[in-house]
Amino acid sequence: MQCFRVIRLKSMSLQSGFSLLELSVALTIIAILSFGLSSALNNVSDFDKYDENRVILQKNYKAFLTFVQVNGYLPCPDTDGDGLENREATFECTSKNGQVPYQDLGVSFGDVWQQALYYSVNNNADNSSGEILDPLESASYFSNQPGALHFDIDTPPFGSSTGSGNYTVCNELAVGVCNSSTPSSAKSGFSVIAVVVSFGKNGSQAWAGNAASAGEIENSDNDNYFWQAVGSNVQSQEFDDQLFWLTGYDIKYVSLKSGRAIQ
Repeated sequence: MQCFRVIRLKSMSLQSGFSLLELSVALTIIAILSFGLSSALNNVSDFDKYDENRVILQKNYKAFLTFVQVNGYLPCPDTDGDGLENREATFECTSKNGQVPYQDLGVSFGDVWQQALYYSVNNNADNSSGEILDPLESASYFSNQPGALHFDIDTPPFGSSTGSGNYTVCNELAVGVCNSSTPSSAKSGFSVIAVVVSFGKNGSQAWAGNAASAGEIENSDNDNYFWQAVGSNVQSQEFDDQLFWLTGYDIKYVSLKSGRAIQ
């Protein structure tokens, strides 16, 4: 009889449920696991977005080269947001900075986050001092003067000179800043005539002039340097910009390939 009573007491103890402390510990563990799972899913989602965005940039790159093959020059930036390039009556670009003229290129608007793609061209393509009409200047890659030779085999860069008004692209090896003092080993692109940038997940912030990291500030500060990095970290700061660029080699190659005469 005594043995039966002990067994019954043990059974009642097991049926009494968890204590408040045990429940608190269990809920804490569940919360931690849920947060970890949520973070992992967000990271996977972000990776998929950036991968999808890379495809969008590749389509834009090909569209620019196709535009050159068909028209014989590169488009100017879109400065009023209608998807079309903006030019002055004297053929130069209205501004060297703006958005990708997606309608002229025949591509969809913006990046995967539905933010416009930033488009910057040779500094001298937006002035009226004659560079855009001179085949000895890199700005001539953007000339649409009817019946004229827009550029030739000796047009810089990689022609008769290095070309003025072009850009430089730094890579993840650049330390602290990306400028004229950055060593060549930390630069990916030299004598770049045009750059296209997707400001990433926080693109609206960058477009509003509130870029936070060194890399994002560099890509939106209107100077002659851009920063490209593998991954999402530059100098321990969040950085998710993706970009591509065009050189004189790209333009001359597709022109010759399509049979367009360049002298």
